[in-house]
Amino acid sequence: MKDGKPLLVTGSPGADDQCMRTIQTLLNVVEFGMNVQQAIEAPRWATRSFPASPFPHTMYPGDLSVEARIPEDVRAELARRGHKVAARGPWSMNDSAAVTVEAETGTVSAGADPRTTALALAW
Repeated sequence: MKDGKPLLVTGSPGADDQCMRTIQTLLNVVEFGMNVQQAIEAPRWATRSFPASPFPHTMYPGDLSVEARIPEDVRAELARRGHKVAARGPWSMNDSAAVTVEAETGTVSAGADPRTTALALAW
């Protein structure tokens, strides 16, 4: 919601990673001004630095996976800051979907993730 009106509905399947993907989509729209499709297609990251939800709640401090589309200089800087960076395939970090509503016009837009078989429809 924004100013009491619908703005964004987004989500993703997949255990602990789903909250990271969802917040990345939200931030891409709200903070970086991307449209819903751009927000979903942006390169992703995930960490296992916190206890996992399933028992035995394992964690891997500093572990950071990024899609290979994140520039090498960014990955190098993350490593310099102490992260254990692992690059995955360029479109490999699961899938998301979202719907936005433009406040001024009420225009509805939908986005689907090219990382999986998906389709976005809005009306």
